Amino acid sequence: MPLPSISVLMPVYKGDKAEDFDLALESIWMQTYPANEIIVVQDGPLTAELETVLEKWQEQNATIKPVKLKKNLGLSGALNAGIDAAQYEWIARMDADDICKADRFEKQANYIASHTEISIIGSWIDEYDEHMKEKTGVRRVPETHSKIRNYAKWRCPFNHMTVMYKTDAVRELGKYRNYGAVGDDYELWARFLLNGYKAANIQESLVNARTGTDFFGNRRRGMKYLKNELKEVGDLYRMGLFNRGIWLFHVIMKSVVRLMPAGFVKG
Repeated sequence: MPLPSISVLMPVYKGDKAEDFDLALESIWMQTYPANEIIVVQDGPLTAELETVLEKWQEQNATIKPVKLKKNLGLSGALNAGIDAAQYEWIARMDADDICKADRFEKQANYIASHTEISIIGSWIDEYDEHMKEKTGVRRVPETHSKIRNYAKWRCPFNHMTVMYKTDAVRELGKYRNYGAVGDDYELWARFLLNGYKAANIQESLVNARTGTDFFGNRRRGMKYLKNELKEVGDLYRMGLFNRGIWLFHVIMKSVVRLMPAGFVKG
């Protein structure tokens, strides 16, 4: 079977750092299996520094396709705009501050070609500090569909910035729903799993991700964040991803983690 065609989906907003954005685009440029298009969703007006980076890469890479949003819609709105714009069979997610390893797309494309039942695929990530200098860990996720389905009852089963999914499938499922600052992806993965779409995770790290100290600090804490997260957990329960006992476990654990002082927990 031929290798799949790929649309990269990368949102960027004014809070992103220009130097990180530059490295992220460079990592896509350096792929051993190039994407057919790179959709950069400008989630509201960008800084002059970010605009300069984007213009530089547009001159070098003709596959970059900017999608400009007049105002900031947040992650889910930006992703949905990019999904609407995608022209190719598969969409590869990418964040504007992470770095793809050079063979990421090649390894995922080869896996897809040899596992034609798959509609969504991710991988592990190597976690780094905000400067990409110090490796702080590896976030491993299970490989097979059955293990992913079981793991999803307890934790998000994919690393969002590594995921590739079929364009038609994510459109049929209704794209992303907005849960504020929660991240919006966990509930979408549940819809994939509960609607018969087969999943897999490659058992190696294909993306270097900036988690940093703030990722587990003030950025993901507080009552507002908790309320959005509990709304998502409630939807996962009503969808049938897990039973009431597991729902209660999520409510207790997330309440403790999000409301405790930052120094006591790491996510």
